[in-house]
Amino acid sequence: MLKKILAGFLGVALVAGIGMTKAQAYQGKPAKLWVTAIAIGTPIEGAEIKVGDNTCTTGKNGTCVFELKPGRYEISVHEHGGAKAHTEVTLEEKDIRFISLDLGASALHASGH
Repeated sequence: MLKKILAGFLGVALVAGIGMTKAQAYQGKPAKLWVTAIAIGTPIEGAEIKVGDNTCTTGKNGTCVFELKPGRYEISVHEHGGAKAHTEVTLEEKDIRFISLDLGASALHASGH
């Protein structure tokens, strides 16, 4: 019985220790990345922006904001009509970056939006 109790405490301690390690792995301030999908200067609503493993669909202003750990990221933008663009960015702790990706005139709808 005593062995079972000690094994239980050891198991709890191991799980708690692993959780603490993960929680403390990154304590720096994240970088902020603002990505805007445009077509000849006009923001594109409904475009899909992907940064690393993070995905966002743009609203009327064509922009998505990401909070990311420092590192190098691939950025891609896909518009529902098929237009796409991509670039890469390297972020440092506390960076604030603004990136616009131009999808070209083909991303503009006949209405101009």
